Amino acid sequence: MYAKDTSNKVRSTILTKAINGECIKAFLPYGYKKDTSNKNKILVDENVAKNVKMIFYLYKSGYSKTQIAKKLNELDIETPLKYKQSNSNYYNPNSDVTYKWNSTVINKILRNPIYVGDLVQLQYNKVNYKIKKVTAVPKDEQVIVSNTHEAIIDKNTFDTVQEMLNKQTNEWNYSNRKRHLLTGLVFCKCGSRITYNKNHGKVFRCICSSYKKYGNKFCASVHLKESELIDMVSISLKKNIKEYLNFRNLKYPTLPIKNNTKQELAKLSKKKEEINKAISNLYEDKMEGNISIETFKVLITKYEKQQKQLNSEISLLSKEKENVQELDSKQLEETMKNLLKFDTINEENKSLVFKLIDKIIIDDDKINIKYKFNNLEL
Repeated sequence: MYAKDTSNKVRSTILTKAINGECIKAFLPYGYKKDTSNKNKILVDENVAKNVKMIFYLYKSGYSKTQIAKKLNELDIETPLKYKQSNSNYYNPNSDVTYKWNSTVINKILRNPIYVGDLVQLQYNKVNYKIKKVTAVPKDEQVIVSNTHEAIIDKNTFDTVQEMLNKQTNEWNYSNRKRHLLTGLVFCKCGSRITYNKNHGKVFRCICSSYKKYGNKFCASVHLKESELIDMVSISLKKNIKEYLNFRNLKYPTLPIKNNTKQELAKLSKKKEEINKAISNLYEDKMEGNISIETFKVLITKYEKQQKQLNSEISLLSKEKENVQELDSKQLEETMKNLLKFDTINEENKSLVFKLIDKIIIDDDKINIKYKFNNLEL
């Protein structure tokens, strides 16, 4: 009973620290280090932060995760594991490790919100004090605190990279394989993804992935070259940039209300009801003596914080009709400069295209573009 009570007190202390935004991690992700005078404070590790920035820049510029790993290996940059071993008391039990960058390591860095100043903790949990078994904690139960430390990557870049990752914009790349600029954005009218086939004239043509796999019983052939698709999208982009963006005021126009706003509000309201119910059950457990007062205080603080955050999100969504989407001054200035220079789609402005376009649908030799900054379908 003494061991159990001690375990509960330790858990409560750890949870309190996590909720307050104090770092409870034994080791920090690549690019950060602990303050020597305060182990709960996070500092940027200037020695390797530049490598993190390079990884995000390369991916945003169109490099695949495999290509980024290859480049880092060629530059003879130490992997996060090797660097951690060299600069801490961390011991790696796997003596067969090769210490090479790979796509898994790159993906882990690209996906980590710590690089924008957000701290995610209590991602894993011990089953109980008797055994060492560790289980993953569901995302909605993890403790996430924003702006706890200095960011290495700006929010705009991080969000763009997450979108590119979610749309799988970079295919597996072999030495003889071409990277396609619009991969992840283009779909056939049947809903399947568009891929590319090289014909006898060594010209890439768009092809429906379902047609490629099942033939004309499922879908029809697409009569469009990749170069023609890029030209059509570029022309439409230039036209809409000029017509719908107010360059004089450096401001985006009011956005139309998203179709999924009601669904999002319903989800948030349901989650709020669940938290209210959890708070009610927590008070009952306290009255019946099922939990200690210390545990109750920690949990009630956690639930009330989630409740406050949900109320804020619900309020923002409810006022979406009146809102105008604006970027902060620095991001806006950078975006507008890139837009003004836009001529055709290339590797350098690929990430800009993904900010502006949600989806491209091909119907034989015609295209339908769904933009993010207006409700046109051209």
